[in-house]
Amino acid sequence: MNNKLFLNKSVLITGATGSIGSAITQQILKYKCKVVRAVSNDENGIYKLSEKLTRRNVTLNINMKKNNIRYLVGDIRDAKRCEEICKNIDIIIHAAAMKHVPICEYNPDEAIKTNVIGTRNMVKAAIKNKVKKFLFISTDKVVNPTSCMGKTKLEAEKIVLKSNYIKKNKHSLFSIIRFGNIIGSRGSVLPKFLEQIKLEENLTITHKKITRFFITINLTVTEIFESLKIMSGGEIFIINNMMSFRIYDLAKALKEYFKYKKKIIVNGIREGEKLYEELATKKEMMIFNNNKNLLIIKDRRKFKNLKPKKKEYLHNLNSNNAKLLNKYLIIKFLKKSKLI
Repeated sequence: MNNKLFLNKSVLITGATGSIGSAITQQILKYKCKVVRAVSNDENGIYKLSEKLTRRNVTLNINMKKNNIRYLVGDIRDAKRCEEICKNIDIIIHAAAMKHVPICEYNPDEAIKTNVIGTRNMVKAAIKNKVKKFLFISTDKVVNPTSCMGKTKLEAEKIVLKSNYIKKNKHSLFSIIRFGNIIGSRGSVLPKFLEQIKLEENLTITHKKITRFFITINLTVTEIFESLKIMSGGEIFIINNMMSFRIYDLAKALKEYFKYKKKIIVNGIREGEKLYEELATKKEMMIFNNNKNLLIIKDRRKFKNLKPKKKEYLHNLNSNNAKLLNKYLIIKFLKKSKLI
């Protein structure tokens, strides 16, 4: 990646203690930023992140000064705190969110406060502080959403895109990147299966036909940085080279790989859960352009007089229609990703 993107820039990462936020923080420190602000409402997570990035017998203050990083505790639900952390910032990567479907279903008001109101607070703070670039980390669950998590993230997407066109905004560009599940991330299905194997429990799934998109953390960060590099405001970037497979096939692959004798138990589909995921709506599919590993939806407002794209371009945008990995290829993917 071109080092000039972050050269002498002040960068803010929200949700910096999550799987994607911490990976972005670690990678971005390799570039010559003016300052990196890692923000989270998880105090213990901030402490663990600072320990992970230090790994030396030096005080936190010395390490912060040396590496130009600031560990900030703050909640995006707090509008005042958002304004404070956005001061003198050039680039914002907004990764903070409630992301677990069952938790959001049981706590819908909290999901709204974080995913919708929190995003609105960050957008307003970015405009007020004249931040140059704002990239919102979204999810495939916003497409035809059936869950509270997907609906709140979709509402957040709308807030982000509309911010490019409001009169008060004279300096800031707002864009979005969408992708599927990060394989091996905290709270995801692979660590759950590995923990069940470790504890000699049955492997549990919700439905045999469920398919999902999966991507490695390193590739995700690479495409986030690429999106920041080429964004001009108003785009939805979609990572288009993700793997897709059945969760049931993942469970079977792990059983064979570890010669595991316990059963696979089907518990039933959860509220808000879909059998498959999509990366774009039918209307969005008509207006995307290709850029290496990214599909780019330029402007969702331009839906009139559109011609459908060729079917071969659309095939990989549905986790059920995409070419599914078999058990052998799933294990190969996990080994290559150094997850087993």
